[in-house]
Amino acid sequence: MVQEIWQKLNANERMAAIGAAVIIVSFIIGIVSPYGIGASTFALLGALAVLAVLYLKNAPNQNITWPAPVPVILLAISGVVALIAIVNLLQWLSLLGGAPLTVLLALIGTAVGAALMAWASYQEWQSTKAPA
Repeated sequence: MVQEIWQKLNANERMAAIGAAVIIVSFIIGIVSPYGIGASTFALLGALAVLAVLYLKNAPNQNITWPAPVPVILLAISGVVALIAIVNLLQWLSLLGGAPLTVLLALIGTAVGAALMAWASYQEWQSTKAPA
């Protein structure tokens, strides 16, 4: 089932899904870090939302009337997640010198995954936008 949906995704959607997976792994790493520092729940929810939209768009038995084009929905979710992940990274930047490795991996992984997800969503939006 997952392989069938993965085959239906184009390159930009695959890159967005990989970015979402990086965020999920970074969240798990952040949970095991001391006091849960680096685990961004908002980024996790955004990554899960992107994966849900991609799944519902390509599932074989789904017929959904979207309120907006799917690339716009992905770009909006990814953009907000990237903004919050970057702000979260900058907030903890002063503490990165003495932080445990798990905190560093979680913060940087979340920011990189969010940036990858946002960039892929932007590329998908650009490819579907009508030429002027």
